[in-house]
Amino acid sequence: MRYLIFLSIGLTLLSCKTTSKINSEAPQTEETFEQKNRASVTLLSRIQRLPGVILKNGVPVFTKSESSIQSNIEPLYILNGYAVGNSFESLTGLVESVNVKKIQALSNSDAAFYGVRGASGVIKILTYK
Repeated sequence: MRYLIFLSIGLTLLSCKTTSKINSEAPQTEETFEQKNRASVTLLSRIQRLPGVILKNGVPVFTKSESSIQSNIEPLYILNGYAVGNSFESLTGLVESVNVKKIQALSNSDAAFYGVRGASGVIKILTYK
């Protein structure tokens, strides 16, 4: 009888370990899937997917700035820690979507670090190269 109890407890513990391994591998699979598909998605499309960012006249702008007087000012673009400027056109000449590792949108107090240039928001881009 004791052996049956120990056997059931042992099997229960083994099944818990197996489940935790499966759950820890899931984010890696999702990340790998996104890395494989990054070549087929344009940079503009990837930026447009960021929270609070919309397209206006073909360029990304933050939704908060749409109702303000400065509605046609683009956000500040930061590429690998360096300020590129407030022009999406200049950014597309410097980086391709396939080389982008991470894109982050900053607005309000998060963008205050960049001063007046970041008043319309900041889009930070980190590349593999």
